Amino acid sequence: MKKFLGHTIFLIIYILVIIGINKSLTYERPADYPEGLAYAKARVTEIVSEDMGQDPDFDYIRIGKQVLKLEILSGEHKGKILQATNYVTRVSQMEASVGMDYIVGSYDDFIITTVMYRDRSSIVYFLAVLLLALVLLIGRQKGACAIAGLLVTLVNVVFLFIPMLINGMPAIWAAVIVVLLSTLHNMIVLNGFTAKSMLATLSCTICTVLAGILAYIVGEFGNINTLSTPEAENLLFITENCSFRIDNLLTAGILIAAMGAVMDSCMSLVSSLFELKEQNPQLTEGQLWRSGMNIGKDIMGTMTDTLALAFVGTSLNSVLVYYMYSMPYMSLINTDFMVVELVKGIIGSLAVVLSVPVTTFLTAKQLTK
Repeated sequence: MKKFLGHTIFLIIYILVIIGINKSLTYERPADYPEGLAYAKARVTEIVSEDMGQDPDFDYIRIGKQVLKLEILSGEHKGKILQATNYVTRVSQMEASVGMDYIVGSYDDFIITTVMYRDRSSIVYFLAVLLLALVLLIGRQKGACAIAGLLVTLVNVVFLFIPMLINGMPAIWAAVIVVLLSTLHNMIVLNGFTAKSMLATLSCTICTVLAGILAYIVGEFGNINTLSTPEAENLLFITENCSFRIDNLLTAGILIAAMGAVMDSCMSLVSSLFELKEQNPQLTEGQLWRSGMNIGKDIMGTMTDTLALAFVGTSLNSVLVYYMYSMPYMSLINTDFMVVELVKGIIGSLAVVLSVPVTTFLTAKQLTK
């Protein structure tokens, strides 16, 4: 109970600090910010007319347009009935039926209304509740701690990392701070303020920083940075009135992406070695080192696969496009997209690999002091 109360007080104070940081945050909106655009949730009550048919080249895609009658479900115009045209294209598959919910937008109090997106928030909420329920059901108290750790990590990324960037802090240092705070909180929540938590946090931070240094060096020598990504032009445009540089944002993203896998690897190794030492207090530093390295080999294999598959999965569409064009290897391996994705995957995996000897060394030293 005392531990729970202490953690609750800490979270309240931490959230208040984060709120204070965000309240004091000021920056100029991008030049194309849609000033005056109002959004609302609306439900289709009637399809007034439609002209829909199969795409002439892809028989599994329907295209056309629909004139919809919608009822606004949120905001100051709740209950208002309006009419809008819904254009269904190859890449905007939002064909409507009665009862469907959409997000609509308007600049003139919904006199002229645009259908913006299909409302999928209920699906997201369902999956989130399902995840929380399963974590609590299977993990019980540890599951609740894991949820708290996840929430703090998300808060750190969205409400701490981004404000630090806007205020001009270098992206790599901002990422290191987020990694340190998130790892420390997660470890303390799961295992208390113990030597085990401190060792796992220290190991995770060291490995992440080493990966960041390597990413920075590779980026400098290979001219690989955020400017090599497809989003570079948009990022430059929206940050032209802010004080932060986007060139090291790629490295920061690698650190944050690798944090979860490195944290898992470090904690698994530390817990395993603590358990071994508890079962056999006579184990020497050398024996613990060998055991840790053997355990780490299995962790390393699965975690590097996880990172590599995660990076491949997020870029699968682009990989397929390159494959269908039969791009020569010499050209493919040097495209900005492919270089960036390979560097992200390899450096993230290197961070996991480094976590095995670093964590084993520090833990074996500590346990035999």
